[in-house]
Amino acid sequence: MIRKFFPNAPTLTIALAMALGLAATSATAEISEQDFSNAMEKYLKSDSGAEKVGSSMERYFQKKQQEAMKRQEQQASAELENQFKNPVKMDVGKSPVTGPDNAKVTIIEFSDFQCPYCSRGRSTMEEIMKAYPKDVKVAFKHYPLPFHKEAEPAARASWAAQQQGKFWEYHDALFQGQDKLGTEFYLATAKELKLDVDKFKKDMESEAAKQQVKDDMELASKNGIQGTPGFFVNGVAVKGAYPASHFKGIVDRWLNGGTTPEKK
Repeated sequence: MIRKFFPNAPTLTIALAMALGLAATSATAEISEQDFSNAMEKYLKSDSGAEKVGSSMERYFQKKQQEAMKRQEQQASAELENQFKNPVKMDVGKSPVTGPDNAKVTIIEFSDFQCPYCSRGRSTMEEIMKAYPKDVKVAFKHYPLPFHKEAEPAARASWAAQQQGKFWEYHDALFQGQDKLGTEFYLATAKELKLDVDKFKKDMESEAAKQQVKDDMELASKNGIQGTPGFFVNGVAVKGAYPASHFKGIVDRWLNGGTTPEKK
């Protein structure tokens, strides 16, 4: 009703007026804008009015927030359904893989060795591998972020270790030593893993190493990955360091033929 008499009033003002109960007043008599303003000012100056307005506006914004969250959840659910129907087709290629060759679910991970969220993602992947030892394998691809100084060199170092069959051991050492990343650390880790250090250094600085990192990054960008970590679970994208429960829901669904498993 207030909108009827004051069509140009902001939405927030209308909501506030509703909270004050002035809508009821305007429903029975057309009041002037000046009268409305005076009544509003008088009410707001009172202690009880200020308290009621504060409580009412808090409820108002909470409701709007809940509505926005519900819309986001609905959009996310719809997007997930679309991805199960149209999963991204992505080859593992030459990326290192851990897990059984005949695993029913392949998780392709795009990660940055200097990213703290990627370290969390690493722990999550370990948890998933333990939960599904026969059904899940993980492939690692590089996505060093430009503002992480050591991310790209660390990616090349891990590639060099991969050429000597020690990628995953080197991968673990990099994440465990995130605060130590640098040339000395890369060489020291290579020695600890008993790698041929001369070959390691050459491989790390090779064009092949740089090209592999570049190819992985281009593949990530092509498929909508703009930050790290990023994952594709049989082609279903998971963008961010989500908890293991989120991945388990997707894995279980794939193991159930792509349909939602019945709750027990």
